[in-house]
Amino acid sequence: MVYVAHSQLMSRLFNNTNSQNSITSSIAHLLGVSGMSYLILFLISIVIFRTVDKSYYGLYVIMLSLFAVIELLMAGFNDSIVRFLKDKIPLIDKQSIVLFVLYYKYFLIFSFLAVIYVAKQYGFFEFLIGNYDEVTGVVDSFLLVAILNGLLSVFIGVNNCILNAQLQYKLTANIDFFRNLVYLLIVIVLSFYTQDYLDYLYSSIAVSVVVLIFLSIKINKDFGEFSILSLIRVKFSVDIGKKYIFPYAAPLTGSSLLTYVKNHLPTLILGKEFALEDVAVFSILKTFFKALHSVSGSFINPMMSKFLELKNNIQDFSTKMNAIFYGTFFLRLFSFTVLSSLMQYFFLIYKIEDNEINHFIFYVLGLEYVIAGMILSYGIILRLDKKTNKVLIASIVRFVVELTLIYLILLDYGIMAAALILLVARYVETVATYFFIRRQRIFNKSGFVLFAIALPMPYFLYKLPTIPY
Repeated sequence: MVYVAHSQLMSRLFNNTNSQNSITSSIAHLLGVSGMSYLILFLISIVIFRTVDKSYYGLYVIMLSLFAVIELLMAGFNDSIVRFLKDKIPLIDKQSIVLFVLYYKYFLIFSFLAVIYVAKQYGFFEFLIGNYDEVTGVVDSFLLVAILNGLLSVFIGVNNCILNAQLQYKLTANIDFFRNLVYLLIVIVLSFYTQDYLDYLYSSIAVSVVVLIFLSIKINKDFGEFSILSLIRVKFSVDIGKKYIFPYAAPLTGSSLLTYVKNHLPTLILGKEFALEDVAVFSILKTFFKALHSVSGSFINPMMSKFLELKNNIQDFSTKMNAIFYGTFFLRLFSFTVLSSLMQYFFLIYKIEDNEINHFIFYVLGLEYVIAGMILSYGIILRLDKKTNKVLIASIVRFVVELTLIYLILLDYGIMAAALILLVARYVETVATYFFIRRQRIFNKSGFVLFAIALPMPYFLYKLPTIPY
């Protein structure tokens, strides 16, 4: 498994201590557990997809897609909990930060629900779902499940952030893994008895409730100042949002919204102008490398508090950050090389045509995946320094580059151009971020690595017009 290899190689590269609490073991642990969690989720999707009515499955996917808008508007707010709970600020401020994030998230959810309810009365779902007549009887039930899932996810997410801020990131990763594992077992059992998708969804809600109860008990026992009983006694303060949260989280939210548009805009244009089979191939390959990116960077958000502690010793901090930067880079390069050698088998599994066009897309998106690891390391520094506005600026730069290239080459070269656009735009974003953190001289000679990784791009630009499309 690529994910397991990631964690094992990370441990070998970083290992300079046998301490159980070392940053090395923590990163390796989070990578391994995250990879296994993704694998379990993949298996769950296979079992459910093969068992239930596909119309119902598609309906719930649409429901979740609607709620994804809320997730984007919440981006950065969980980060603010992890970031500020380790700051040297009064306890009452820390409690107010957690309370503010909770209130903000629930305000977004209930506001969105009001919009959805009104839209539903005016035929929104009939417009959105082509075969609405086939699922009209379960729309309300599916909407209710999506709402419950959103409410539980908010509370679970905030509790996880509290624990991560207290350096309990291994615990939260383990809980997420066992949560997925238990649900997989439930799904397998249900597959022998029912084809009703609602049974699977209600089971998921039940598992989430159990997880929430466990997390609440843990926080109440070990970190009682952040228990729900303690938080409800804290006076809600809008000023807390102005002082701490919005200056930090708003740029990250803006960056997430731009990223969403950047990732989906080429696909939308392709869907309008080219064959859906081509769009499907591009989407499959893009989703694969995106999942790999998410797993291999899964340790960053939970460990922000640990990184903040390390920053007190600048020499040790620089050493650890360089280990993360170069370890992540070479691990991604290694995994990309391995995957490239197995590309024909990958195409065979997904029934993707093994041709020059798809080879081009695979290599380009793979290189984009390698470069994306560099910006993760740079982003740690910006977030620790509370310079999230720089993250937004780099995202805007990337967005402008992507729009320009879409106008210049997308319609001429289709999915090959779409892949190349993502690569070039990502590289420009990474360069911009590098210049934001360059003066700190934390990442030794990373500029040379950034230059070297760009060397294959002229070849892809040269190759693009030579491949018949």
